[in-house]
Amino acid sequence: MKFPFKKEKKVIFQKVGKQQGFTLENQDRKLSDFTDTDIEDYLYDMFDSSDQFVILTAPEPQGKVRYIQSCTHDGEIEVELGIEEKGTCLYYKMCSEEECRRIFLDFYYNRFVPDMGEYKPVEF
Repeated sequence: MKFPFKKEKKVIFQKVGKQQGFTLENQDRKLSDFTDTDIEDYLYDMFDSSDQFVILTAPEPQGKVRYIQSCTHDGEIEVELGIEEKGTCLYYKMCSEEECRRIFLDFYYNRFVPDMGEYKPVEF
């Protein structure tokens, strides 16, 4: 994990380096060889436990989206997008289990086009 640096309220992370393929990660393990079923399994584990998170990172940015990460807060699901520009900025929205699942699978199949009007910058 790269340390962020502040630029006003928005936090900007260093860009993720190019990689061979997708990676799927939670707090227990990181996979580089997986299927969409593994993504769904990771998400279902996260939906059932507030201690879980899921990160799906693309080999290269897809329409500026480098990775998607998600966790639960007080029974709600937060999805964050890592948007690459000069650095990587996080944007989030709250969503349902089904929408979260769709976002992850669409990103995995390179057909995710976020409506950025639905997302807010993550601020610290």
